[in-house]
Amino acid sequence: MLSYWEFNQRNVFSELLSFLGRMTQENLTRQIQYLKVENEILRKRIGRSIRPTPIERRKLVKFGAPLGKDIRNIISIVRYETFLLWIRRYKRKKDSEKTKKRGRPKTP
Repeated sequence: MLSYWEFNQRNVFSELLSFLGRMTQENLTRQIQYLKVENEILRKRIGRSIRPTPIERRKLVKFGAPLGKDIRNIISIVRYETFLLWIRRYKRKKDSEKTKKRGRPKTP
């Protein structure tokens, strides 16, 4: 018969493995979502120069930003540096929307 400690130790180990598996699966799911969006954009432009519209850029940033540096290995629509620039612009625009002044403008 297993002692209480041995049983708990096996339980903790299996929980740890399960947690690591979920983390990996979540990251892979994010990568797949990003690739689906990128693929959709590329299919619309077969035979033409690829210049994502602002809406498409926001989509790519939305699905690509959570991947962090892992996006470097899978991004193919633009260079990694361009993607980082989009993220910076998107964050800057978001921050500027929050700091809009309220109230009546000053009169001369």
